[in-house]
Amino acid sequence: MLSLNTNIDALKAGLALQTATAKYTQAAERISTGLRINSAKDDPAGLGLANRLKAKLGSFTKAVDNVNQGIAMVQTVDSSLKNIVSNLSAMRSLALSSASGTTLASDRAVNQTQFASYLAEINSIVAATNYNGKNLLDGSTPQVVLQTDTQANSTLSLSFSTALTSTLGENGPLALTSLGNPTTALASGDLVINGYSVGPSLAADDTLSFSGNSGSAIAKVAAINRTAGLENIVAAAGTTTASGSAMTALGGNVTGTVTVNGVAINLSLYAANTTATNRAAVVTQINAQSGQTNVRATDSGDDTHGVILTAADGRNITVSYAGLTTANTGLAAAGTYSGNYSLRSLTGGALTLSQQVSGNIANSGFVAGTYQAKQAQVSTVVRSGSQAAPATLTGADLVINGYAIRAAQGSDDSATVATTTSSTKASSAIAMAAAINDSSRLTGVTAVANPNVLTGTGFAAADVDTLFINGQTLTVALNNTSTLSDVVGYINGASGSTGVIASNNGSGITLTAAQGQNISLGLSNAGVSVNGSAIGLGNIGLTGAGANTNDAMTYVSTVKLKSDAVFTVASGTAGKTNFENLGFKEGTFGGASDAKMVSSADVSTATKATAALSVIDSAIDMVSGFQARTGAQLNRLDYRKTFLSDQKINTTKAYSSVMDANYAEETANLASSEILKNAATAILAQANLNKDIVSYLLKMK
Repeated sequence: MLSLNTNIDALKAGLALQTATAKYTQAAERISTGLRINSAKDDPAGLGLANRLKAKLGSFTKAVDNVNQGIAMVQTVDSSLKNIVSNLSAMRSLALSSASGTTLASDRAVNQTQFASYLAEINSIVAATNYNGKNLLDGSTPQVVLQTDTQANSTLSLSFSTALTSTLGENGPLALTSLGNPTTALASGDLVINGYSVGPSLAADDTLSFSGNSGSAIAKVAAINRTAGLENIVAAAGTTTASGSAMTALGGNVTGTVTVNGVAINLSLYAANTTATNRAAVVTQINAQSGQTNVRATDSGDDTHGVILTAADGRNITVSYAGLTTANTGLAAAGTYSGNYSLRSLTGGALTLSQQVSGNIANSGFVAGTYQAKQAQVSTVVRSGSQAAPATLTGADLVINGYAIRAAQGSDDSATVATTTSSTKASSAIAMAAAINDSSRLTGVTAVANPNVLTGTGFAAADVDTLFINGQTLTVALNNTSTLSDVVGYINGASGSTGVIASNNGSGITLTAAQGQNISLGLSNAGVSVNGSAIGLGNIGLTGAGANTNDAMTYVSTVKLKSDAVFTVASGTAGKTNFENLGFKEGTFGGASDAKMVSSADVSTATKATAALSVIDSAIDMVSGFQARTGAQLNRLDYRKTFLSDQKINTTKAYSSVMDANYAEETANLASSEILKNAATAILAQANLNKDIVSYLLKMK
């Protein structure tokens, strides 16, 4: 239909021209920029994907850079280790020379001088092995974590060991060490190792101790080593330590006797002397009798810690006084002290320690749990329950490997419920472990809160209407016909709130707080406290514990210390009272304390040179092990670098497929749209002639 008001053909041609022009413009833009997406309207979803891919590409570049930094760091260590081995090899040659009977004394002196220079050079190499301000071989940087991928927490850890001459040599295999406890003998069932129950410890096995023989480390070691099924577990006695006591100035001269392992030692101490002078006199007199007592005295160097007694062979140390006291001698309180001992797995398997239901693992000096082999480990002593606020670690209580540990902080524990008088977050094993871990970089020792486990016995059903567990008051209906299953059901019904799980152990119930948080307990009937035996906990001292926040009894878990090297634990400037209340004991843990190191090796005589050979060989083996680990780390870093490079190429391909223009397609689109644009222009011009046709028709009329 011909019309003057509406020219449909022109409108259609105009629309076609507009579409062709848009396609032409888009194709021209893509060809000129090389990009398929030039603005969000081109492909909104594709642009979002492209942005993520582009960010990832930048992250890959940085991740590769991080890996390259790691490679450079490990290569620095590798180079230093090669030089250390060269020095050790030269030292071995000197030791061989001095060990020969044909070598003159003057030549050995020259060898010793050269030997000392090699020792100094090794320590110099260690001091110079730095990367970006971090020393990698002096023990101050045991681990470096690299961000080696584009995702959060996608990391690779590099491990470094100390190569100082004081740490290279004959280290005994690392081990799990007990804490020296009072001399309570092992009974059958007290200690179960990997499923095998250890028999009683016998006095006949200890011919060295003066008293308490059946409960000594020597006797317990013998009991373990004769247990059938534990042939691949070796127990060895360690060192007995009787920590010193705080000294006070004398008000007057004192004379008396201190008896150590049955040997009476006369002492005269004078008010005119300083405590340091009197302490030195105590040390001198005790050490003069060490041939009889086999006990050595050491001056701690301060009044707070007094005089420390040690027996290297693990025998008990028995101390008594006549006319003297701990305050004026600085010695441990009168009594018998047992030593620690270690457990080693010859197969490299883990050690799982437990007790029979009727046993008491505390008599072994160990804490129940699973312990990794070939690692220095010890757990603190199990602490008794308390209705008062428990002891809390302060900054003056604990020293590990010579470094003071900070105070425990409640903010480090998100699991313990602190609604009772007797439970605070700062007192928990979790908070104490966090404080220790804050200094791990310095000490090389890490800590973990052991699960808090209370093993109950002596169930005697009775009326109980209220249980109080970790701030939760549970209404129960227990009576003299109730069973352990009833008790377990009530407790586990609230475990989501209390964090405590109960289980029936046959004689009572076992309560477990897996994270190591404090466990606060109380029970009552008609508002009156009930004996713990009513719920199968008759042996843990619950008597008198009420089912409320003021009267509940709190049990704090133990802390496990572990390290890749033997470590020492000592009390801080506050002395040993709170230190021991927290469950710690002074001593060296994780294996033999008499390790022989290169730093103390000597080639000045044939005998010393011969002994030095084995020490140097062990040191070379140690450094070779470090080199093997270094090589493995370099290989892993190379693999990661290759992986990242491949991933970057794949991501680049993905980004290109989303963003890059297809020139073959776009040039075709450009030509096509140009033809369509020209055609639409021509048709539009033709459609506009319709007005002339109408005019022509009107003229005809």
